[in-house]
Amino acid sequence: MSDQTGPGTPGPGGPGDQDRPEDSASERMHYAGYQGEPADKADQDSMSSIFHRAKHPVDTSGAPAKGSDVAAGGPEISAGTHDGPEALGTPPHQTDSTRNPQHTVMRGGAGSGGVTPRRPRSADHDRRAERRAERVIALWFMLSVVGTVGFVITNFVGDKHKEYYTPCLGSALGIAVGGLGIGLILWAKRLMPHEQAVQERHEFTSAKEEIAVTEAEIADGFADTGLTRFPLLRRTLLGAGTVLGGLVVVPLLNLTNAKPGKKLDHTSWVKGARLVTEEGRYVKLGDVSIGGIETVFPAIPVTGANGQVSYQAKTDLHTKADSTTILIRLPPGVDRPRKGRENWSVDGHVAYSKICSHAGCPVSLYEQQTHHLLCPCHQSVFDVLDGCRAIFGPASRSLPQLAIAADSDGYLYARNGDYDEPVGAAFWERS
Repeated sequence: MSDQTGPGTPGPGGPGDQDRPEDSASERMHYAGYQGEPADKADQDSMSSIFHRAKHPVDTSGAPAKGSDVAAGGPEISAGTHDGPEALGTPPHQTDSTRNPQHTVMRGGAGSGGVTPRRPRSADHDRRAERRAERVIALWFMLSVVGTVGFVITNFVGDKHKEYYTPCLGSALGIAVGGLGIGLILWAKRLMPHEQAVQERHEFTSAKEEIAVTEAEIADGFADTGLTRFPLLRRTLLGAGTVLGGLVVVPLLNLTNAKPGKKLDHTSWVKGARLVTEEGRYVKLGDVSIGGIETVFPAIPVTGANGQVSYQAKTDLHTKADSTTILIRLPPGVDRPRKGRENWSVDGHVAYSKICSHAGCPVSLYEQQTHHLLCPCHQSVFDVLDGCRAIFGPASRSLPQLAIAADSDGYLYARNGDYDEPVGAAFWERS
């Protein structure tokens, strides 16, 4: 790049400068240092060679910068030489529509732009293939309806405490949404027309003619969907969408379900229920050594048609949530039962709820020397010798005690039935 002012070119303020006509835009676009935009002669010095600007530094107002005299390495110049602010041009973007008025190009073949055309579909020229595709898509829409109905039935009829409930609910919802989605995809792939188009960037403001063309294309696209040609698809799609939209009402209907009421005040323990381990073994006197512990569950007595009593172990997940009990055998003479609970233990065996009264975590750590129960979640400590009173940590109430006794065969069972107070977190005291 070179300086614009040189031999044969009169500089600013030179002879004949006042009589010379003003440069046109085309002339101003080709001086040295041009960067894409028309500029005045006053801007040429600031937009030309970097070496020239180093010799004649100017500030943003166009005046010579401090130290730009002869001593700075350049010739002495006057402030009038730079009679304009420094300006940098911006080259037009490659996608600027002003450079290429024809900014929209449609391509539809292998020889135009390298776009490979799609292979023809059988449904485009075979009516039987078209009907077959229609029936397949309708089948997916009907499958979506079945999934939606299954979701609603599972939600209101299924047992929420069973293991099958959540998987069935999720599977039904997946079938409802997936069936509708797959049907729409197959519709677009097999029955809607296929076109290939490449469109360059255009101005954001569309002309009225383009808006009219767009509206016409939308109308043509709606006609291409075949909603008027395929009544079976139209009806099944409408049915699937309507039924699927009904799922929004399901959470609202759940608010009308029956409230738990007093169900949370009771567990699965009943009078005469035997203590059974998770493996289904009935606990007898002597099975637990002194200082030992055992996690037990209720085995409900069931009277058969012949009058014989059998016991049904309740070790399912729902029962474990509220009926889990820890059985501890204390050394003789160390237990200090509370008033009215003197006969709630048998031969040093005491039973307390395993659910912490702070946040419901399982209390499972027992110290034989101190006779303390520890909750591993938040380090609450309960004194077993004093009715499992909370002595440390965030727990504020004692663990509920289960009254137990032994029958003639030595099997331990629930003496009075359920706990005498609700189990679980301390919110019960505030309810």
